[in-house]
Amino acid sequence: MVRVVRFKGEMSYSLSIVCMLFLLTAPVYGQLQAQDLLLVVNQDSPTSVYVADLYRQYYPSITDDQIVYLSGLPDAALNPANEIVSRNDFESKIAQPIRQHLLDHNSVNATKSIVTTAGLPYRISDSAYPNLVRSGGSTPYNPYDVGYVAAASVESELAVLWQVDPASPTALDTRNRLVNPYQGYRSSPIDVFDRDIIDNRQNLNWCCPLVSTGVAPTVEGQFAGYGYNNRNLSAGDIYLTCRLDGPKTQNGNDAVFAVHDMLERSRRASSTEFGINIDQAVAVIDDISGWGLDYNKIFNVNKNVAYNTYNPETPQPPDITMPSSRDDFSYAYYRMTGQWIVENEAVTATMPTANNLSVLYDQRPGYRTSQADLGPDQAAVAVVNYGCNGEEGSLSDYLLHDGPEGGALFDLAYGAVFNSIESFNAVTMFSDIATGQGKIVDFISIGGSGAIGHAFEPLSDAIVDNEFLLYNLFADHDGDGVADMTFVEAAFTALPFLSWSEVVIGDPLMRYAYCPGGLSNPDRLCGDVDFDGYVTSLDLYLASLCVGAVFGDTTYLDGADVNQDGQINSYDMWLISKNIGNCDPSAFGMPGQGDSTEVPEPASWLFIASGFIVTLYKKRRYRI
Repeated sequence: MVRVVRFKGEMSYSLSIVCMLFLLTAPVYGQLQAQDLLLVVNQDSPTSVYVADLYRQYYPSITDDQIVYLSGLPDAALNPANEIVSRNDFESKIAQPIRQHLLDHNSVNATKSIVTTAGLPYRISDSAYPNLVRSGGSTPYNPYDVGYVAAASVESELAVLWQVDPASPTALDTRNRLVNPYQGYRSSPIDVFDRDIIDNRQNLNWCCPLVSTGVAPTVEGQFAGYGYNNRNLSAGDIYLTCRLDGPKTQNGNDAVFAVHDMLERSRRASSTEFGINIDQAVAVIDDISGWGLDYNKIFNVNKNVAYNTYNPETPQPPDITMPSSRDDFSYAYYRMTGQWIVENEAVTATMPTANNLSVLYDQRPGYRTSQADLGPDQAAVAVVNYGCNGEEGSLSDYLLHDGPEGGALFDLAYGAVFNSIESFNAVTMFSDIATGQGKIVDFISIGGSGAIGHAFEPLSDAIVDNEFLLYNLFADHDGDGVADMTFVEAAFTALPFLSWSEVVIGDPLMRYAYCPGGLSNPDRLCGDVDFDGYVTSLDLYLASLCVGAVFGDTTYLDGADVNQDGQINSYDMWLISKNIGNCDPSAFGMPGQGDSTEVPEPASWLFIASGFIVTLYKKRRYRI
């Protein structure tokens, strides 16, 4: 089929694309790049199509061949029921078309990360356990049944796209989860692992050893004690998957606004213009007193071994005889700072390998760590906690209201990420659906840039390992002022299992730069159409090109839809005109203290007119 898609507001946004290019980093060997991605789009969802186009504005080097359009799927941006897809539909309408696309474009191995978009279903149901994945929720089950559960998040299943291929003679049984071969690595970008996915899958040998809890994680290779050796599956055989999604309400189009804001914050966190400020940013580890749920096995790391690093001379993952097991909250603090915790107290130290970034570890019994525990000029750049499973007795909206004066739990820095020990923190991406625990999308709504959650009950041994997540997010071993690994790489080194419940949301390519920094204000600067931190007559002009457009039109521009009602009209123009000359430094990291600030105007209307003429020559068509 032929599909014609234009960048949203292409006439009006080409100028901002040009302005954005100076912030994009040049390719560096060993780093995950835009050329390594595959974008997955639900062509029956205007939101999904729009978000994919938006992402290409941030990464213009993404080619048409790096996008696959899927059809016959419900629009997951409309309601929580549409977030669910059956196992048969996942295979026939999602997995198989993606496999074919990768084969057709000779990109099976060249693709290292698969990026899904809001509007695409992300929860795979289970016919044997119909309430395990249900609309807006999940029902717990007997842990001894884990080996029979076929449910998964779409993203976690796509990570092992070729290993669950029914056409493979060594296909993984989808009723089993898979030990993640990338968990436990430090400073080992995905690019260093050999990739020969299709040929290598013929050598796989799946087995399901019983561990002491009776839970059966699926591994590959020869069984030895509680560990494994002679494995063929390595990190080079999986895809790092990430989802571009955020808080929305039913039957609305507000996911596009949330994703746009999230991407802008991520861009700034990765930019040498802004980045994160080590004098301002704090990584927060809010633990509970005593033994917790986070004391779990790390199946790729041998007992008494701290972590793995890639070494071409050794098997990947290395052979082990007994998995390591430790408390990942306290060890996260120790690995980052070299300091041990003080039980039942709050302690702070710095992370030497991250330009001495501040790390706060809090084990005070019954106490919820919040912005009140940070300095007046500080903001959280990472938050990990127990959520509603902690000792604080918090309600499910704690991220929104457990901060000072009933406000947001924290002020957030650009690029802030979140993880919580809550089974149901990603059972829906809708903010207006009541759930019994906190939502990862609530973190995005208060200014977050990334999060990891569970699409259904994961069991405690699937808890995300903060020891690897936090260290890899921030470590800058080569001292170039930029973190060594991207967000999606750090996230995947922390996932115990694949083909399971976890979903990562955010920009997979976000990579922290240690620079002046800035606060991530969830409120937009009213009228900043081109997202440059100022409201000028150029913004008014760009918005005027979109008057009359509604969401779904190719000329619709979300930055011009100031009141976010899905249409651009004279009221939006009036709102922008009222704010010309203002800038909000707290939201955009500009100099000043949040007062009205004189902002630069374009040199002349000739500049605007010339930009408009240039855009007329930049219309594109995309075929698939």
